[in-house]
Amino acid sequence: MKRVWGHVLAGVSLLAGVAMAMPACAHDNSSLFVQDVLAPQLVSTGQTCVFTSDPTQTFLPSGTLDVGLRATYAPWFLLGNQMVSESNSQQLQTETSTITVQGAVVTISDSSGNQLNKFTDLAAATVYPATGTTPGYAPIQVTTIDETTAKNAVNGLAAGATVRLVTNVQFFGFTLGGDSVTSDTFEFPVDLCVGCLVQFSPADENPADPLPNCKAASAMAGMAGATVVPSPCYPGQDYVTDCSQCLGNAVCNP
Repeated sequence: MKRVWGHVLAGVSLLAGVAMAMPACAHDNSSLFVQDVLAPQLVSTGQTCVFTSDPTQTFLPSGTLDVGLRATYAPWFLLGNQMVSESNSQQLQTETSTITVQGAVVTISDSSGNQLNKFTDLAAATVYPATGTTPGYAPIQVTTIDETTAKNAVNGLAAGATVRLVTNVQFFGFTLGGDSVTSDTFEFPVDLCVGCLVQFSPADENPADPLPNCKAASAMAGMAGATVVPSPCYPGQDYVTDCSQCLGNAVCNP
C-alpha cells in the first residue's frame, strides 16, 4: 500500500512541476481600450490620409456611409494600452507589456437592437505600454459594416432618407509576455444612405437643366483652369464629396 501511495504522490509532484514550468496565459480585458473613432481628413490630389498615435486628434461621435459611393464602412480607431512598461536594462528584463493587436470582432445591429451580422476582421497594430500615467496609443483600421449588410440596409430606402445601424467592436491580441488581451466593446452608430454625401455646388450645376446636376463641372472636367477641391480620404465615408470628383458615378449625375 505504501508503494502505491508513493507512486501517486510522485505523479502529483511531476504534474505540479510541469504546471509551474509552463508559461501562464492570463486573459486581460482592461489593459487595451478604444479611445475613439478618428475623423478622416480632406486631401488634395497625390496626398494620403495620415492617422497618428496623438490622442488629441479629431474624432467622430457617429459615422455616415453613402452606399452610392462606397460599399463598406472602414473607420480608423485609436487604441490605448494602459499597461506599465516592464523593461529594465539593469536587471536584463525585457519588455512584455507591448500589445500586438490581431483584429476585431464586429457585431452589427439595427436601431432596435436586432443583430444583423457578426464577423471577425483581421488587422495588425502594435500598441506600446504606458509612459507613467499616460497610455500608449496606436491607430488601426478595420471594416465594421460589410457590403452585404450595407446593401440590405438601404434596399428600398426612400431618396434622401437614412437608416441607422449600430456597430459594436472588440479588438483582440496578445502581449509580448504571452497574455491574451481583449479591449472593451466600443459602440458606434453609423447612418447609411444613397447619395447623401454628394455635394452639388452652384459652380457644379447648369441651371438650365433640372437640379441638382453636375453638368457645369462635367463640361469643365480636364480643362485648364478647372477648379480642383480637396476630397475625403474615403469618398462615401463620413465627409461629403463634391460631384465633380465622382462624375463616373450615377449618384453624382442624377
